[in-house]
Amino acid sequence: MEYSENEIKRAILKPKPHVWTCPLNNKYELRIPNTVYPPREDTNLLAETLMTFGKVNGNKLLEIGCGSGVISIFARTCGWDVIGCDINPLAIATSRGISNKYNIKNIEFIEGGIEPTCEQTYNLFEKGPFDLIVWNLPYLEKPKENELLGPLEDASLADISEGKNGKLHELLIKKIEKENCLKKDGKIILIHNDQGPGRKLTSECRKLGWASRTINNKILQDGEKLIATCIWKPWELSRKIKLDEIDSTNSYSLSKKLPNGTLVVAKKQTKGRGQRENEWIHHQGGWCGTWTIPLNELSPSIIQAKAGLAVLDSIAAINSLELPTFDYISMAKFSIKDIILKWPNDILHKNKKLAGILSEAKTQGNETICVVGVGFNLNGKQTNFEQIIPNATTLEKITGNYFENEEWEKILHASIASKFEMKKGIKMTEKSKTLINWWLSMEQFNKNNIAIINSIGYNVCSLKEDGSLGLITNERKVNSEIKCNENFDISWDLNSFD
Repeated sequence: MEYSENEIKRAILKPKPHVWTCPLNNKYELRIPNTVYPPREDTNLLAETLMTFGKVNGNKLLEIGCGSGVISIFARTCGWDVIGCDINPLAIATSRGISNKYNIKNIEFIEGGIEPTCEQTYNLFEKGPFDLIVWNLPYLEKPKENELLGPLEDASLADISEGKNGKLHELLIKKIEKENCLKKDGKIILIHNDQGPGRKLTSECRKLGWASRTINNKILQDGEKLIATCIWKPWELSRKIKLDEIDSTNSYSLSKKLPNGTLVVAKKQTKGRGQRENEWIHHQGGWCGTWTIPLNELSPSIIQAKAGLAVLDSIAAINSLELPTFDYISMAKFSIKDIILKWPNDILHKNKKLAGILSEAKTQGNETICVVGVGFNLNGKQTNFEQIIPNATTLEKITGNYFENEEWEKILHASIASKFEMKKGIKMTEKSKTLINWWLSMEQFNKNNIAIINSIGYNVCSLKEDGSLGLITNERKVNSEIKCNENFDISWDLNSFD
């Protein structure tokens, strides 16, 4: 009873005046009830993110948790056909009132939301399918004590991440898949922070088979980082080709004119290869596959780096860890697991090979086909794997868990798409960030090993923009740095630290 009474008491308080300026510099003078979430920095981030799509015409947008309604109203002014929803009936009343005040036509607000017990969900999805769904997730810190919005809003701000029905973004994904309410090539934008549940959001989306990419962010005065993450079903317009046996999935893909995003997977690969035509031994518990990807003028080293980082992300996701590429802290946490990248294309665990990546390109007429192949040692306990290949290891050996091929493939497919798939309105990750993550992921190996070229030992001192390494001799003489690319015949040896 006290809970309901508190809501009523706050509801009858005088509405607070707010002024919100949208990214188009239009000012909205608002009077918002104390129990309705007002525009804040996270609202601004979502509005700025919508601006990246430019002016649209008639595409359908659903905003979940519309609060005061300003984002839905702003989206409508940008050309979207908009439906906003909220579990708080006062939020819906406020949204309708503001849209009427500013004469915003063809916009609809519906009471309801994405909750385990919400019966109105189906009403929202009947309005679809949608081109874009946006949600300012209630995973932010609660307001200060004197800013509490009332039990309804407090409940929506609560972290229900440990509930039996799953986290909010997981509920959204599962309901979208069940109701088929997102158009082919549709997208979801989630606003979250870099604390608590927000840190693992992208990992949990990957585990469900959804690609993700950070497309915008804002750092607040207290250091908290707000993030706009776009998630989507990877390469929905492409297909997967499953083969029982093939000489090489890379060779097969290069010989065909396959659309970008096509994944070729083989149960058995008889002539798998790695860098410099080295043999990749495929075993019964291994996984191998090749994607046709857009070239985008990237060097083979950068392509392999992005694929290698996608594999690291997939290892983290399948083990319910933060993605190492989420931020520096996540990469440092993951590095403790001793799973690292070795330049230019291997993934190691304690100097034993876990995976190999090979990117290749072939020009046919005026068109260049680019593929990236991944060979991964998934399981091997039942096949005496380490007796057959003593310098390698498996994920099963590292973690003590057996992994299904289908689960691994779903996660890796989403991670590869996160790095390479081109989506309208969603910018690609900057190359500089790829280089930083690549450098951090191989820092441990570079510290413990020296590169041997023509019997001379070199320390790794830098990573160049094209993905080549800067090497310097142990004497560290001035101007003695050399640039090492994939054409160098290079081997590695443990650093004696003399």
